[in-house]
Amino acid sequence: MKEKLVLIEVNKVLVTDQRDVSEYVSEAIRSRYGMQPEVRLEDYEGMTSKEMIIDILKKVGLDDEEIAKRLDGCAEELGYSYYNVAGREAISIMDGSKQLLDEMSKRGFLIGIATGEVEELVKNRLERAGMLDYFKFGSYGNTGTSVKEILKMAFERAVREYGISDPRTVYVIASYPGILSAAKELGFNGIGVATGKYKKEELEKAGAEIVVSSLKEKGKIMKKLSE
Repeated sequence: MKEKLVLIEVNKVLVTDQRDVSEYVSEAIRSRYGMQPEVRLEDYEGMTSKEMIIDILKKVGLDDEEIAKRLDGCAEELGYSYYNVAGREAISIMDGSKQLLDEMSKRGFLIGIATGEVEELVKNRLERAGMLDYFKFGSYGNTGTSVKEILKMAFERAVREYGISDPRTVYVIASYPGILSAAKELGFNGIGVATGKYKKEELEKAGAEIVVSSLKEKGKIMKKLSE
């Protein structure tokens, strides 16, 4: 039985797209709702996929009932539209990513994905980066709406399938304050990575127990994971 669980946010922590691929969101919304609003992904950093869709559609005047009818289908559609827009292009691997995954794997940690993005999109990114095999399971934005819900679902799955029982042995590595604050609320340990738009101070305020400038600071991260 593995005693420690490490849940990792993927985008801008492990990998990132080489160009702006915001159009995949517009394509998914057009497919399910028949409208194609202009979207800038940078405006929705830190939101889950469903939160993003809801916010976009409310801005163009749809009410809650209209949005809810097709929300799950639109979230699923994001994976297909992402593949059409960017899913066959080269992916940028963040500094230190593979080295950290190698080290955690050697130490026997259970490594999982916890992200607000949809499963097919995330797996596509990781597969192109050659990282997918490091992960035993994941919890994604197509199965939950809030990051707290997604993290909780990941923990519950680890309890059922891998014998993880103590939230104090769960570590969340993320670049978004919302994920780190949700981790703290659930009793998990937060490790901030300042590779996105949020600064060290913002990640610490959200609940990160340590913050690194990139995953190249493997020693600092492994020391925390070994406590």
